[in-house]
Amino acid sequence: MAETVIGGARIHYEICGQGYPLVLATGQGTGPEARAELIAGLARDHAVLTYDQRGTGRSERVAQGQPIETLAEDIVGLMDAAGIARAHVVGHSTGTGMATVLAARHAARVIRLVLAAPWTHGDPFLQTIQAMRMAAARTMPPDHHAQLNAAIIYPPDYRRAHAGRFAAMAAKALDAPQDAAGIAARLTAILAFDARPLYPRIACPTLVMAARDDQIMPGWFAEATARAVPGAQLQILEGGGHMFPETRTAEFLQRVGAFLR
Repeated sequence: MAETVIGGARIHYEICGQGYPLVLATGQGTGPEARAELIAGLARDHAVLTYDQRGTGRSERVAQGQPIETLAEDIVGLMDAAGIARAHVVGHSTGTGMATVLAARHAARVIRLVLAAPWTHGDPFLQTIQAMRMAAARTMPPDHHAQLNAAIIYPPDYRRAHAGRFAAMAAKALDAPQDAAGIAARLTAILAFDARPLYPRIACPTLVMAARDDQIMPGWFAEATARAVPGAQLQILEGGGHMFPETRTAEFLQRVGAFLR
């Protein structure tokens, strides 16, 4: 594990595995299995750079709500600090916005691009659901908020299979209540970002993925993204919810691995 200072903020990052470099840019959600299985799978063939976004996790506590473009420049700084000139980039959820900016503005740094559960812009659907999430963070007790968030981003079958772990996560939230202001700032930044002008500038091979039962960023976003990015491939999973890289890890790794090879 290592740290570097980018734009005045200390950011924690790690590199695991060996092989061609791969940067994993994700969203804020973490579940009972977190991302350990996903990262381990990617690390079988790649040197995987993971990091805690500025202001979160083990990175320095700074104000939330930076523009997606700023968060993308953090990735450039992390690649520089790690001595990575070029890499595959896998983005999920919020991370697809950062990955899109990176591929459009720093084309020489990206070999192949994966956009899993992207959003194109803050359309009326996304505005509504993010407003609901902000209100929930502001008004609900921490354990109820954790349960609601899980219900939105994970499918029922996964929550049932991991019921004990989700219950433990909700209980743990009582000792670490949600930061409603920080959540609102991050979701507002998502709504403010418009990826559509950037898509035509992406020149690298691109795989766009979605799950049919994603309640946060439905498949129509992925379909629009794949139409707009030159030569992009589109793959739709039949299930898995918003967090399908975690809930359908083996299938996700198989599809992404085949694309990167």
